[in-house]
Amino acid sequence: MTEDDDTIDVEAVPSEQAAKETHEREAGKSVLPFARVQKIIKADKDLPMVARDAAFLISMATEEFIKRLAQASQKVAEREKRSTVQQRDVATVTRRADEFFFLDEIISGPQPATAKRKPRALQEEQSVLEEPTLLDRFMKKAEVVTDEDGLMYATQ
Repeated sequence: MTEDDDTIDVEAVPSEQAAKETHEREAGKSVLPFARVQKIIKADKDLPMVARDAAFLISMATEEFIKRLAQASQKVAEREKRSTVQQRDVATVTRRADEFFFLDEIISGPQPATAKRKPRALQEEQSVLEEPTLLDRFMKKAEVVTDEDGLMYATQ
């Protein structure tokens, strides 16, 4: 990330260190399960057939994509003096790195923390006391009537 333009330089991620820590792959093999990659490719109805070599290259490209996203996210976490990559680190990368900008809508900012679960008795009591929903406020209570021709209409 440069100081003046607030973007992440993906190429500056230390790839040598990451290469030492990752497992070495056998030549001609992918880390991702080949059958699963083929199944995902076949889910696209626009592609009637995909050659085995093409599926392998898609698998390799996917590995590279995941590696780059993970490395850039790890760099953001390290900058914040954390060793664990969190969702907000990935969201930061998608907003600031041009390479991952297409993911911005998919991986949005931090998700709200989930509230603690309440005992069932309190949940039932609270559901009875709840105010009407926003939709209820705008909708008038009406009765649906069917006439002899089978047409339905609402009455008030």
